Formats: sequence, structure tokens, C-alpha cells
Amino acid sequence: MIKNISVLKFGGSSVKSIGRIQHVCEIIEKRRREGPVLVVVSAMGDTTDYLVKLANQASKNPDKRELDLLLSTGEQISITLVALVLRNMGIKARSFTAYQVGIFTESVYSKARIIDVKTETIQTAFAENEVVVVAGFQGVTENGEITTLGRGGSDTTAVALAAAVGATTCDIYTDVDGIYTADPNLIKGAHRLERVSYEEVVEMARLGAQVIHPRAVELARQYKVVLRVRNTFKPNDEGTAIDGGDNMEIYRTVSGVAVDKEQATVAIMDVPDRPGIAGKIMQAVADKNIVIDMIMQAFHPKLGLNNISFTVAQADLDQTISVLNDLQKELGASEVEADPDIAKVSLIGAGMVHQPGIAAQLFTILGEAGVNIKMIATSEMKLTCVVSRADADKAAQAIHDAFQSDNTQH
Repeated sequence: MIKNISVLKFGGSSVKSIGRIQHVCEIIEKRRREGPVLVVVSAMGDTTDYLVKLANQASKNPDKRELDLLLSTGEQISITLVALVLRNMGIKARSFTAYQVGIFTESVYSKARIIDVKTETIQTAFAENEVVVVAGFQGVTENGEITTLGRGGSDTTAVALAAAVGATTCDIYTDVDGIYTADPNLIKGAHRLERVSYEEVVEMARLGAQVIHPRAVELARQYKVVLRVRNTFKPNDEGTAIDGGDNMEIYRTVSGVAVDKEQATVAIMDVPDRPGIAGKIMQAVADKNIVIDMIMQAFHPKLGLNNISFTVAQADLDQTISVLNDLQKELGASEVEADPDIAKVSLIGAGMVHQPGIAAQLFTILGEAGVNIKMIATSEMKLTCVVSRADADKAAQAIHDAFQSDNTQH
């Protein structure tokens, strides 16, 4: 297997114009001097959003197969433009769709997971001294159907390819300087972390941080690929390294604060307290490929009934309500309720497990800020509160101010 392969992924903002593609190709040219280069590219700028808009104009409920086929064209445009610019610079380059490379996924549209990656085509191109430019975000089923991996799926493509070709690192180029303690556009005082563990970044990404897709980080952790989140427009800046945290003493209790406003709460009320009921509800939702996060069960001992509440992505709310409405009569539940006006505010850190007073401190901070907590979920590395969407930014700023004030080690 060819060694010293550089895997570079460029997001939509990095390739939104020919001028920016020229800049990206200059970065590729420099890396090519060090060895073979594999590039993964997203669609240009807001192309995917534009294609979704067109699909919705064509159909009130676009067929998922057709929608995936449409959305996959965005990356096909960007990879060919990158390859053309590289060739114009005198650099041998060839673009490939996921179908051409052999990035195989499960047969699920819009949220497919990668199950296998073939490397023969890539290795052949490397042997011919070509820069390989691969479309991110897409895959193909064993039956030849085109699928997409969901938003942020190009990160997952890049890590999967890095693991498949034996690369030890994968550079994720975007329009920010790295991983921050919070979104610097929303939170004053947010600062960059020079190094962070896979586990912390997975939690940050799942809980609303937009820099890198959690599936990509989980894949990197599984195959021990070191990720570097870097700014395309500051190519000499090393950004933030994401690794296993080996030999790294935990200097900070808390690493960051994340906010996710694209959430909703759903509850099925007065469900009989019988074995297997909760499993039936969760399975019905899972069968629709809907991800459930926070779950809360409130029990009425005298009545023998439960209220089961959980959070889902805002985009899945209508379908979740439909599933629960179908179950309502069957289970003997009284009604289905939904609260679309929520946000999740989370505190994340590898050192939290050793600090028993963190929860009390967090709740006190939110109380002093006048923020009411609707739901709570905890784990060794996170503490999440559901609050009203209008209170989300205020809550996040208060939490960040309190917990980052003593964090001098970045």
C-alpha cells in the first residue's frame, strides 16, 4: 500500500467560487510535494440548499430516491472544477464520484451509512501520480442506487477514505480556525482549543456544534485517524488536533458549551404502565430512521400511567407525531403533545466526571440568569438542559462565562 498519503477535505465555503477553488488547489499543490494527495470536496457554497429548494418546488413531498440523485450532482460539479483547475496548473488530477470509486452504503436514502470502501481505483490513480478528487456526501448501494450520507456527510467520506487507504491524518478544511469552546459568532469570549479528544468533539457535534460531523469523529476514533480542523484561508495555521487524548493530562474540567436550536420535544401522555410499552414506542420511531435523544418518563403511581417524553430533530417532528398518533389508540394513551419551541444547551468536558458539583453549579447559574429548565440529561462527559429557544443564547453565554473563567489552559 502507498504510504504518506495526505487526505484533505474542503467544505462548501472553501469551494464556493472559482477564485476559492484556485486557492484550494494551491494548498493541494503544496501538499502534493510531500506525497500522494486524496481530496474530498463538498458542493459549492449553498448549492445543496438550492437543490433542495428546487426539489420542493417540483414536488410537495419529493421522493427520497430522486432527491438523493439530485443532491449528489452538487459534489459532481465541485470535484470536476477542482480537477480542471489542478490540470490547468500542470498537475495531473482526476475526479471521481462515489460510484466510480466504490463507496458502498446501506440502502437508506438521505441518511445512509458507509459499509465498505474500495481502494483499487484510488491506488491506480496514485500509481499514475494523479491527485485523486472524490465527491463527498454520497455513496452507492450494492444495487447501484445513489445515496447521500446526510448533512456533514463529506466529513464522513473523508475519514472513511483516509482509513481505507491507510492515512494517519485527515485535514478538514473549513472557514473557521478550529474547534472552539463555543460558537464564537454567538458567545463572547469563546476561544480555540489546540487539542481535544475524539469523545469531547463527538459530544460537541451531537449537541449542536457545526464544525465537524459526529459520525466522522466516531469513524476516526475507530480507525485511529488523527483529525485536524483547519482554516482554508489560513493554510499555515495548524488549527485544532482531534485525537485519542493519549498522554494528555486533563488540564480543564470543561472543554466547551454547545447549543442546538433545531430540536423539538414530543410526549405521549397517559400510557399504561406495562412491560414492553416503552420498547414498542421507541421501536416504532426507530423504524422510521428517526434518532431519539433525551428520554424522560413521568410515572403516576396511583393511576398506573406514564408520560413518556423525548427529543428529536426539528426536521423529524411531523413524522414523529404521525408515528405516535398511530400508536395512541393501540396503547390506550390519552394524547400526543409536542413542543417545537425548545433548544438544548450542553456543557461538555472530559474532566466533568471527577467534579460532583458541576450539576449544582450549572443549575444555579441558569436560575440566576432567569432560565427555566424543561428537561435534563447527564453522562460522564456532558450535562444537557432543554430550555425555551428564546433563552438558549442567554443560557449558553452565562454557562460559558462561569465555566471558562478559570480555564486558562486552551
